Amino acid sequence: MTYQPPVKPPRAPYPIRLALAAWVVAEAAAFFGLAYLIGFGYTILIFVATTFVGFGVLQYAGAKSLAAAREYFNSGGDPARQPQGGYAVAGAICLIVPGLVTDLVGLLLLFPPTRIIFRGLGRYLAARTPTVNFGPRGEDVIDGEVIDERGTDTDRGDEKGPRSIE
Repeated sequence: MTYQPPVKPPRAPYPIRLALAAWVVAEAAAFFGLAYLIGFGYTILIFVATTFVGFGVLQYAGAKSLAAAREYFNSGGDPARQPQGGYAVAGAICLIVPGLVTDLVGLLLLFPPTRIIFRGLGRYLAARTPTVNFGPRGEDVIDGEVIDERGTDTDRGDEKGPRSIE
């Protein structure tokens, strides 16, 4: 067995690294600016409060969005179209993540009049997201027959009900 040096993971593209660095600098500047204005304790209190608000909104908006998506897809909706509610869930997640800039983005995502700012970004990301195929091409349909096997479990002496797999 020969020694193979570890392979370095590939670096993220430059625009992503630049955006991440700008986000960290903006969050740090907002934190220190607010801590200077109102004090460190109140700044931490704002972070904790927005996190709890984010969890509450996520619970409400997430359940509402999931129910709306389930109803949309069960009624024959097109999976390629985007059901409403995703922006509210994204806003709640932004509120949970600590940071004043992230909280501002989360609040903008929560209110319907300001969501229009993010619609273009959402469409751009949806267009660039690769499609997911389940199974090989041409083999998506499996012909079969459903057989009812009730009353065949004689080992338990139970003549009614479905057979259990143990």
